[in-house]
Amino acid sequence: MRNGDSWPLIFGLALALAAAAAGAQGAREPAPPPRPQFVAFYVPWEPPALASLKAHVQDIDVFAPMWGSLVSAKGEIRWEADPEAHAVLAAAARRPQVMPILSNAHDDIWDKAAAEAVILQPAAAQAFARALVRQAQADGYDGFVVDFENLTPRATAAYPAFLAHLRDRLKAAGRELWVTATISSEDGLPPDLARDVDAVVLMAYDQCWAASTAGPIAADAWLKASLTAKIGQADPRRYIVALASYGYDWPQGRTAEVVSAAQAAQRAAKTGQAVEHPPGSNAHFSYRAAGGTRHEVWWADASDVARQRAMVEPVGVRGVALWRMGLEDPGLWTARASAPAVAAGPATSCEPLPGH
Repeated sequence: MRNGDSWPLIFGLALALAAAAAGAQGAREPAPPPRPQFVAFYVPWEPPALASLKAHVQDIDVFAPMWGSLVSAKGEIRWEADPEAHAVLAAAARRPQVMPILSNAHDDIWDKAAAEAVILQPAAAQAFARALVRQAQADGYDGFVVDFENLTPRATAAYPAFLAHLRDRLKAAGRELWVTATISSEDGLPPDLARDVDAVVLMAYDQCWAASTAGPIAADAWLKASLTAKIGQADPRRYIVALASYGYDWPQGRTAEVVSAAQAAQRAAKTGQAVEHPPGSNAHFSYRAAGGTRHEVWWADASDVARQRAMVEPVGVRGVALWRMGLEDPGLWTARASAPAVAAGPATSCEPLPGH
């Protein structure tokens, strides 16, 4: 074949190879979703929380400290100084995003009146929004997590519109707005809050709570069913799932004491009780105190958090959160689920204690 006659063949072969390459490109698997963010909640009044922050500030993507409290019907906010935590953040080689929690809790109450005023009264809402923008700009915050609880029916009904307005104000300042909600429907909040904010933080714990009968903090079956019901057909990337890292010690018939994972394990060792850990549930044991009162202790250990992260992350949520720093099993920071998540677990019915 002469050189001049070979060009049509070469050109045709090049076109065929290009078409094959384009077809292969189109057949590729879609890019995997972004790695879920790891969010850590923090309270400044517990020394173990600060120790945990110092040890693991590099391991978190978003730091959510409880630094702001709504304290009046005029929209005034009380801010925690917390110089130690600020120093840790300033010295971090990799500073996480900072999204302080702004709640209506102060002085051992949930301030329903202040929350209702801010939600329903435009002047108070404007003052509240201005205060958040001003604080974010002064301290370099990336946004806020609003945690208004125990709302009145009127405030609950108006909450979505309030959040949408607040989100617009923060967005104009380059900040985000997140809001907390229980993973159940018992808080009475609208199921579609994700439309009004940048992310909804689902509190995926307290299957059995401090004022209930004793039982799991969050069993896998309960978590899976609750998460499916809560998100439904919504975009999972608008949700952050907060997992438990704490425990409860229930004296029989009385409200439980919050305990850390380390305290729970220490009490088991001190009382010589064997710890049971059913598949798909939490670690627990029972003991009798010096006065003869029977106690039941349940807590989420490192394996529980790792297993439940392995359950939640494939759903495509924006992030997984830890509630909360300082109470966690130290092994949590390096634990990885070594087996598929266990979706089944023992049936548990948690009932309110008498008088609650």
